[in-house]
This record gives sequence, structure tokens and C-alpha cells, in this order.
Amino acid sequence: MSDKPQKGNVFRIAIIVLLVLVVVGAAAFGGMYFAGMKAPTAKSTNALETNEVTYSLDEFLVNLSDEDGRRYLKVKVFIGYEDNKDLTAELEIKKPIIRDVVNTSMRVKKTTDFGAVGVDAIKNELIKSINPVLTKGKIAHIYFNDILVQ
Repeated sequence: MSDKPQKGNVFRIAIIVLLVLVVVGAAAFGGMYFAGMKAPTAKSTNALETNEVTYSLDEFLVNLSDEDGRRYLKVKVFIGYEDNKDLTAELEIKKPIIRDVVNTSMRVKKTTDFGAVGVDAIKNELIKSINPVLTKGKIAHIYFNDILVQ
């Protein structure tokens, strides 16, 4: 008779352990699920609210104005602006002029100008140089892709 109470105790302990594991697993899942549903940041909200499109100015390969004269910059430049068909048409028509503005601006830069802070300053400078050329709208951002300074 003493064998039956021991089997019952083992069975109860196994059920309790199993229930504890299920509760802990459910709590962990719930915590991960709710942590993943945090509110979007202000930056991502702005990106969703704007209808920004990009226009490619293609690739630039320019000599930099370093003293040794053997440094160059290779970069793909994109213009970001709010969706505007008139501005898109104007960018297409004035692409050679805008490329010249970018080319002229880049040729006077040095290798040291392309640090983390310097790149943002260059982008702002380009925006200020390109916007006066445009009459159908204004650009908001400059994006550099595949940038290589050598």
C-alpha cells in the first residue's frame, strides 16, 4: 500500500512542474510580444508620413583638393524631395546643371572633410547650393550611396 501514495506524489509533482513551465513560458512569450509592440519612434513616424521620393544624380568621380593631389572621391548621389511631378520633370531637365553644382562643390573638399560630422555638413551645403537652381519645388535631403574616399 505504501507504493500507491508514492506514485500519486510523483504524478502530482510532475503535473505541478509542467504547469509551472507552461506559466513561465507563457509569461516569457507575452513579455517578448508586448516588448516588440512598442510605439514607433518619431523618426520612423515622420518617414511614414512624408511621401519622399529620390532622384539619382548618378555616380561622381572627382579629385579631391588634398595637397598630394592623388586623392579622389567616388560616390552615388541621390536627391530626396516630397513627391512632386513638376519637380521631378525639372530635375530631369536641369540634371546637368545640378551635377555641375555637386561636382564643383566636391572638388574643393579634402579627405578630412568626409568624417561623420563633415558628411552632414557637405549634404547641407549641397542642399543650399541646389535649391536656388530649382523653381518647381525644393529638395529636402541628399543621400550618399557607395561612398569611397581614397
